[in-house]
Amino acid sequence: MNILKYKGKMSLKNKIIIAAIILVAISALSVIITYIVNEEARDWININILKKEVTEEDIATIEIDGDKTQYIYAYDKYIVILCNGKLEMYNSYGSKAYELEVTISNPIFESNGQYLAIAENKGQNIYVISERKNIMGK
Repeated sequence: MNILKYKGKMSLKNKIIIAAIILVAISALSVIITYIVNEEARDWININILKKEVTEEDIATIEIDGDKTQYIYAYDKYIVILCNGKLEMYNSYGSKAYELEVTISNPIFESNGQYLAIAENKGQNIYVISERKNIMGK
């Protein structure tokens, strides 16, 4: 009977620790149940948190014709394709940002940050481009 008479009080620190452990356990259990039951939540968690699912449809692509002579260069946040006098610039999402007519058939590319210089190899034509603008041509 002596054991029943002694009632030790639990300190506030221990109460907070136990409450936090119970809260974390309930939260984890809720997330697990939501993951199992809700398909939309499962897809969101797979893609955004677990980085589990990357398919070909999700990746940005740029179609390149292998039969044509194309010159490809990357600068700043763009990919540049020069083919048949057309300079096409694509952004990081694979969408065409803009197109520019140039008179260069055998190019030399050089970039410095936001500026792209395209010159004719052993020729006299030169273009300097910055953020969708042709700063200098020919």
